[in-house]
Amino acid sequence: MDWSWLQSQDARLYVDFPTSIAIGLLIGLERERNPSAKAGLRTFALVALLGAICGALSDHLHSYWLLGVGLAMVGFMIIAAYLEDGGTEDDPGTTTMAAILVCFSLGAAVTLGFLQISVMLAIVTTALLYFKTELSRLALGLERRELLSILQFAALTFIILPILPDRDFGPYGALNPRNIWLMVVLISGISLTGYLALRIVGQRHGVPLLGLLGGLVSSTATTLVTSSARNLRPFRKQRIRPSSRRP
Repeated sequence: MDWSWLQSQDARLYVDFPTSIAIGLLIGLERERNPSAKAGLRTFALVALLGAICGALSDHLHSYWLLGVGLAMVGFMIIAAYLEDGGTEDDPGTTTMAAILVCFSLGAAVTLGFLQISVMLAIVTTALLYFKTELSRLALGLERRELLSILQFAALTFIILPILPDRDFGPYGALNPRNIWLMVVLISGISLTGYLALRIVGQRHGVPLLGLLGGLVSSTATTLVTSSARNLRPFRKQRIRPSSRRP
């Protein structure tokens, strides 16, 4: 058997495989603390290692069918485990199954050359799993108009902005539609961030936080948002006291 390919990739593999195991341990550490989860520390570490092995072999064979087979096997095994034991009301199994599939994919991505982004996504995945209560409270606490504001900002940023031409128009090429709309997105984002900061941490700490974060992005946009918020502040309703004089 020809082992020359392994000798030529020793340095990379000695980093990729331990990194994959560390990713599995990181995600599994959070699941281990959940008593209703059917998979824990060792399971996630082994799944990440399996993903790394499938990724390395697929990269060597230049055929990625092995990744699909490995992912399907992991999915079937976790579904069979939950069907055998039965899910609980607190954890029906969908979150843990999704986390296992993500763990396998991240392990494979490490050996395919996406080490840095895989580590970043592993940290994000662990945070999403850990802050379950806070995220649920935040989602349930959103009102209709707040959700509408978030959707409007998403439409401005991810639908309209990408389709605008990045070219100069008008006299002297002074008008660039993409740059103009980027300023609109920036102001809308600072406004939305400021509102969420005031909602979450309160007015006492939210205003300084808005000024700090907004100033790091654009001091001009932050000034416009702050001034418009002061001008549009609703008037307080005055309480009308009944007259003490008798008719």
